[in-house]
Amino acid sequence: MKDVVLGYRVTALEGNVATQSRSANAEYGFQATRHVDANDVAANAPSIAGSWEIALPTPSSKGEKAFRLIVEQRGAEVAASILRVDGDTGAYSGTYKEGKWLLSHFDGSRPGNIQLVPTKDGGLEVVQNAGRAASPVAAQGSGTASAKQYTEDPSDSRYTPKLVAYRTEVARAKGLPEPENYETHTTVRDPKEKFAFNFPDVNGKLVSSEDPRFKNKVVFAIVTGTWCPNCHDEAQYLVELDKKYRDKGLAIVALDFEEPEQQGSLERERAFVKQYGVKYDYLIAGAPAEMWEKIPQAVNLNTWPATIFVGKDGLVKGIHSGFASPASGEFNRQLQAEFTAKIEQLLAEKATSNVASAAAGSGGEGQ
Repeated sequence: MKDVVLGYRVTALEGNVATQSRSANAEYGFQATRHVDANDVAANAPSIAGSWEIALPTPSSKGEKAFRLIVEQRGAEVAASILRVDGDTGAYSGTYKEGKWLLSHFDGSRPGNIQLVPTKDGGLEVVQNAGRAASPVAAQGSGTASAKQYTEDPSDSRYTPKLVAYRTEVARAKGLPEPENYETHTTVRDPKEKFAFNFPDVNGKLVSSEDPRFKNKVVFAIVTGTWCPNCHDEAQYLVELDKKYRDKGLAIVALDFEEPEQQGSLERERAFVKQYGVKYDYLIAGAPAEMWEKIPQAVNLNTWPATIFVGKDGLVKGIHSGFASPASGEFNRQLQAEFTAKIEQLLAEKATSNVASAAAGSGGEGQ
């Protein structure tokens, strides 16, 4: 029998995706088609590039009253992300077709789609996850007891199906609420109390804030979890900061909160450390529900990730909520500039602190 060569071209994919979050499992339908060049409709596509704000009908579960929408555009193609206080959605990409932008994002842990529809008053109607199909497998009874059609918590306004975005200046003129301030969303209960931690690392070795190696070091304590997409985004950036500033006096310490069933083998945590080449301390702090007990100094701590800036004196100098990934464009660049400035500022405080201590020791307090 002669060899037979079979040629074929796949034009569409259809199936189902199963995901697992720290709160639930889900299955939902998946459909994909080949990319079609949008140049032929570029002339008709309106310009929506830039920063927008999305007012919420009610405060979100994290107390937010508004989100940001960041759009980068090239003709009829755009990349966009929704930036919340805990981080962004990742980059949605798509094209302009029949009077609206059809965008989607897929990375396994946070898939979704949005439609952006221009409104008569210059805004954008933001339609989240329109027409997302139910899982064919789930619908047929796959035998997966924990699987269910993908749904978001309807009581949380961040998952409102239809929202409206306005340019930042228009939102201010309309008197709409502003998005949360990432630097003030979470605060510290007592600024005069030293930040403390004492948890095992992925190898079971206890690591404490009182260990000699943290003396006179600037510490970035990172509230994180391997189940958190934004924590994956931040880890890549933290690895670069660690390489640049470790020898200059910065110590990064991850405080990981995982589901109880993940804390036995720590397989997922070790995989996370390996994937991103993490060399800084990666500590297993507890379960997500224990976060407030394990970090009692923080007030309104409700984001993964959160970065706690600790000075050489052991005191909290600030807390940054969430992480704006490169998908958030200017806000990622702004975050990097702020983190760099904070590091440089805290590293420079050593000489000032020593001078103050010397002055106090020479009798300055008794004058």
